[in-house]
Amino acid sequence: MPLPSLPYSQRPWSIAVRTAYQKLYQIYHTGSSYVDSGSVEAHRLRQYGQAIINDAYPLLILLTDTAESESLPLEWIENVATEFTALLALLDDRWASAEEEYVESLMAGINLKLKDF
Repeated sequence: MPLPSLPYSQRPWSIAVRTAYQKLYQIYHTGSSYVDSGSVEAHRLRQYGQAIINDAYPLLILLTDTAESESLPLEWIENVATEFTALLALLDDRWASAEEEYVESLMAGINLKLKDF
């Protein structure tokens, strides 16, 4: 699901809000596009998950703290946070699958080498 756009406002959004949204959009779009590509590597999935935790969530907290002064609806922030949480869960699920496949391929390789002895 795409990240919700900034809601309509009577006045233009501040540079801080626009910049935060652009960063959030970039993090979300990059992570979700990678998952949707179908060809994933565990280390990249981990990087995208870390970007959500280390970059997106702090921005969402900052937006929450300034929501009143920026006239930014809390409901919008909550919806964006929900989308990031869902993406993080999907990344985590795909990461676990990718790690399991990697371990299985390593074990298969070890078993083949042992048969050669």
